[in-house]
Formats: sequence, C-alpha cells, structure tokens
Amino acid sequence: MKTANDILTRPRKAAYGSADFGMSAAELLVQFYLFEFYTSVLGLSPLLTGLALGIAVLWDAVSDPLMGMICDRTRSSWGRFVPYLALGGLALPLTLFMLFNPPEIAQQAGLFAWLLCSYLLLNTAMTILGVPHMALGASLSADTHERTEIFGWKLIFGTLGLFLGILAPLVVATLYGMDVTQTEDLGRSRGAAALLVGFSIVLTVALTLFSVARRSVTLSEEQQAPIFTWQTLIDEGKAILTNRFFLPLLMAFVLVAIARAMNATLALPFYKFTLELTEAEIQKWVLGVFSICILLSAAVWTVLGRRYGKKWPAFSGLLTLGLLTVIAYPLFPPGQLVGPLIAAVIGGLAVGAIILFESLVTDVAARDRNQGAWHREGMYFGFWRMGQKLARSVGLILVALVTHWIGLDVDAVRQTEETARRLAWVFGPGVGSFFIVAALVFMRMPQIQNLNK
Repeated sequence: MKTANDILTRPRKAAYGSADFGMSAAELLVQFYLFEFYTSVLGLSPLLTGLALGIAVLWDAVSDPLMGMICDRTRSSWGRFVPYLALGGLALPLTLFMLFNPPEIAQQAGLFAWLLCSYLLLNTAMTILGVPHMALGASLSADTHERTEIFGWKLIFGTLGLFLGILAPLVVATLYGMDVTQTEDLGRSRGAAALLVGFSIVLTVALTLFSVARRSVTLSEEQQAPIFTWQTLIDEGKAILTNRFFLPLLMAFVLVAIARAMNATLALPFYKFTLELTEAEIQKWVLGVFSICILLSAAVWTVLGRRYGKKWPAFSGLLTLGLLTVIAYPLFPPGQLVGPLIAAVIGGLAVGAIILFESLVTDVAARDRNQGAWHREGMYFGFWRMGQKLARSVGLILVALVTHWIGLDVDAVRQTEETARRLAWVFGPGVGSFFIVAALVFMRMPQIQNLNK
C-alpha cells in the first residue's frame, strides 16, 4: 500500500524541478557578468581572465561523468543522490559569493589565482548539485511518461531562473540606489546579486529535498554498481558511449547545444545590427515572448510524448527549429517586429522539445536495468552534461571565428551593410544547419519499446 510519501503528486514534481531555478540563475549570472566583473571592475587582464575561465570549464566538463559514477556507487539511508544535493546546495551559493566578492588583491597573479580557484570550486559545486539532480529525476518514477512531466517542471523552473540571473544585478542596484556607471557601485551590484542568487539556490534545493528526498531509495545489493576503480570508469564509459540508443541521442544533443550556444551569443548582435531593433524591443518583446513560449511548451510536449511516443515529437520539434532558423531569419526586413515575434513564438514552442530528449535519457537508463545492468542514471547524465558543456565551448569558439571572419565590431554603433547581411546568414542558415543535422542524427536512434510493461 502506498503512503503519502510514495505518491508523486504534481506539487512534488514541481518541487523537484524548483532546484533548477537557482542553478540556472547562477549559470546566467556567471555567463553574463563574470568576465566583465573581473576585467572592467577588478582590472584583471582579459587574457588571464579567459585563461582562468577556460581551465575551469575543462575541469567542469571532465568532472561530470566522475560525479555520476560516484552517485551510482553511493550507499546511504537517503539513497544515491540526496546527500550530494544537500552538499551542492550549500557549496554552490558559498562559492558563488566567493567568486563575486573577492578580497582586495592588487597583483594580477593573485587576482588570477583567486578567480581560477574560486571558479574551479564553483564548477565543482555545480557538478555536485547538477548531476545528482538530473539523475534523481530519472529515478523518481518508473513510468516513462511521468518522467517526461518531471523534466517538464525542470524546464519551467530553469527558464524562470534565467530571468533572475540576468536581472539580479539590476534589482539590487535599484533597491540600494547604486549608480552602476561608477565602477565601485558596479562591482557592489554584482556582489550583492551573487548573494541574492545564492539565497535562491538554498531555498529551492531545500524545497526539492523536503519534497522528494524519501523517494530516492537505497538500492539492493543486486542493483548496486561494483566498487569504483579507474578501470570500471573506463569500462562503463565505453559501454555508455557505444550504447546504440544513447550514442545518437547524445550526438544530436551535442549538435543542438552547439547551435544554442551560437544562437544565444549572436542573438543580440543580430537583432541590434541586422534588424535594427532597440535593446528594449529585443528584451521586452523578442526574448520575453520567446521565454514565455518555452514555459508554455512544457505541457504541450508532455502531452505529445504521452500520445505519440517521444521520438517523433522530439524529431519534429528539432526539425521545425532548424527549418525556421534557416529560412526565416535572413528574410526579416530591418526595423520590423512582426517577423521576429512570430519566430519567437514558434521557436520558443519548439525549444521545449528538449524535455523529451532528457526524458529519453531516462528511458535508455531504464532499458539498461531491464537488460540486467545495474543502475547507471548518474553516469548517463554525467556524460549528458559533459557533452553539453563541451558543445557550449565549441559553439563559443565558432562564434569567435565567424564574427572575426564577417568583420563584426561589437563596439560599433552600426555595422556595414555587408557585415549585417553576413551576420543574418550566420545566425540563420549557419546556426539552423546544426539543428537540421542534429534532427537527422537523432533519427538513427532506435525506438525504445515497452518500458512500462
């Protein structure tokens, strides 16, 4: 007989997803403001800043599968994932505060060391929290469609967290009357924003823990993975990366992540220089409508996945996104909002298909268990996050190369007509081709049958 703690109600599913609010806010705060904070406010050279960030990102990607393997082998009365959620939920806000509130350091070497160490610690804390959180979502339910709904809530809170990450410095500057045109107040606004985001991390992770912790059960001896060795890490890594269900799914996701990184980086220059829209129009209408449509799409993709299976709805969402990007963006006339708004609606709804991809990872792990393997949710999502982070780095490198090639000057008020036209083709067919190739790769993933039988 099920107790109240055994029933995965909708509020419990939402509570699980709430932890992504704080994590997404932290990621956006770092992505948008960290480089500027250390170069413009603290005076660290761009070369040293970029070097520190690059080293930390490499460690961040490599640490994900290792964290997954540790989770899969954890034996505690609270299950495999909850202890790390608690640890990460405390470590992440602490390291975020350290990163944006350094001590007074005059020397470049000392400031570089602080940035490198604190950013390494922050990325480690993000891994300790992020990998177990995704793997916990895979283990909360044995029902394949219910897992889609679980990851739908994760998408909703993650999207909401983006707003906090972007707006937190503005909020604290407004509340405390800071003048961000002054270097000192600019730095204080970033430090206070880190404190605000850190509080949101503690609050949302605590909500997740109190709501679903007891569902993370301890595995029997037969279900547990063998004790950790470096050889088992290599062997299991090979088994996962050669899995005929997981490999095309991961490859498609990596291509999507490259496209999304390029899209996010090039969006502001494209709308500003090619379409000649103001920043207020971009933020309020285009990005605002896009984000709202992502939120609304979670329910749509959950229903479609339940009715038609996950593969073909996910494929259609990905292909729609690719065709829209390739065809529409080069055709938009400058100074008009109608086209970008229509694209924001369609694109926002299509992007939500990502929950089906993440839910399919849980299905692959469940199929592994049905075939007699031990629980590997942690390692599957460890490699998933590693692929995402490496793809983001590749996307940023491609953006740097492409913008140099087309002659984009981000400090200029206007671009030449030739540069603006080239930017449209990069932002459209250049980015969209990755989505289309990802859809074609994803087609090669075999259908997973009878998971609920």
